[in-house]
Amino acid sequence: MRPELFDIWDIIFGTGWAILIVLIGLFIRLKNLDKPHYKYFVPHLLFKLFFGVFFGLTYAIILEGGGDTLAYWDGAVKMNHVFWENPLAYFHEMWKYPDFKTVTENFSSSTGIPPAWIYREPESWFVSKIVSLFTFVSFNSYIALTCILSFISALASWKFFELVRKHNISSEKWIIIATLFIPTVAFWCAGISKDTIILAALFLLLYHLFSIIDKERRVKLGNVISIVLFAFILYKIRPFMLIALAPPLFLAFGTGFLKRLSDSFLFLFLARFIFIGAMIVLAVAYISGSAGMGDLNPDKYLEEVAIIQQDFAENKTYTGYRYDLGVSDYSPAGMLKAAPMSIITSFYRPFIWEANSAFLLLSGIEGLLLLFFTFRFFFNKKGITYQIGMVRKQELLVFAIVFVTIFGFFVGFTAGLFNVLVRFKAPLMPFLFLFFTSYYRSEEPIKQEL
Repeated sequence: MRPELFDIWDIIFGTGWAILIVLIGLFIRLKNLDKPHYKYFVPHLLFKLFFGVFFGLTYAIILEGGGDTLAYWDGAVKMNHVFWENPLAYFHEMWKYPDFKTVTENFSSSTGIPPAWIYREPESWFVSKIVSLFTFVSFNSYIALTCILSFISALASWKFFELVRKHNISSEKWIIIATLFIPTVAFWCAGISKDTIILAALFLLLYHLFSIIDKERRVKLGNVISIVLFAFILYKIRPFMLIALAPPLFLAFGTGFLKRLSDSFLFLFLARFIFIGAMIVLAVAYISGSAGMGDLNPDKYLEEVAIIQQDFAENKTYTGYRYDLGVSDYSPAGMLKAAPMSIITSFYRPFIWEANSAFLLLSGIEGLLLLFFTFRFFFNKKGITYQIGMVRKQELLVFAIVFVTIFGFFVGFTAGLFNVLVRFKAPLMPFLFLFFTSYYRSEEPIKQEL
């Protein structure tokens, strides 16, 4: 029992939600007329809505079969049907680990069976379960759900924008572009997709985490609950994100705390020495004691990275323009050897001459712009020593460069296809632009409106 896409009710509910979201955006803007930076709120919201709907229509109409997006939506709708037939079965399914052998426990011919290839993958099925929470207000409309998730994505990006703006790590113009108006990020992380939920959870997690080292923000119970919630979402969808987040957060928080303790050179030197030593000890303890860590086991992820890379490289069912890193050794040492090219690939590719579609060309233009900022960052009149010193003093920049390096390796090493690469790298793009445009940082702090 699969609802028809784009019937009259789907269009009515979708249009109604689009109008409602724009009205909510205008209301938020009117409530904050005294804050000049809120003039970007509605344009950003419209930007996300446009790309979210464009993403949804692309997958529903242009791409054969609809891909993951329609499967997430279809699974969410089947969950909605389960709720109205048996609410207890709905909540049971929300908490149980998916097992296709027992799928008939909660689903039937009257509710419909969710897509098998989504249901048997716990991370993907968790996305459908999250989306199902919004089916009750969207009336199962594909367009309405797309608009709602685009709205959530826009709110999360706005929170991240306010966090970054307060730290004054770049000029306000580039902070606005990096956090709110990157086209590929809006396209891949605004509709009904795993990437939308991942990026929204990441931005909101960082917003609440950085309240811990912000002397102007009091850590409240709401911050703690939000941290647990968004960390849980990342753990359920892409647990590797927590591993990629831990080292940069540890370094960023250390930078933030040290910056507030003392200006004494000797004290800071000793503190950094102890801090780095503690980090090395923790890393060694994590690697050597990882046997009982389940989904966070580093050995498990090294093995998984190798499997994914080989799958994308050898599986002919994945179509599209491929790239080859020349990897033949999948041992930890071999993967480490491939790390530099993997990171460069995730940062800057596809290059313009590697783009064979409009989507890849857009990503190629962004990569070319990012390459320009990279050279400007390292080769400028301020000097590399000044740039490194500036980065060391800014906890968000410390976080950004360590995070994109770790996550960029995973993305570049595993993707194998350029179409997959531009989707996987979307969460990296705001941090990359923020880091390499920090050269344009104003020495005057950005005025913070109360």
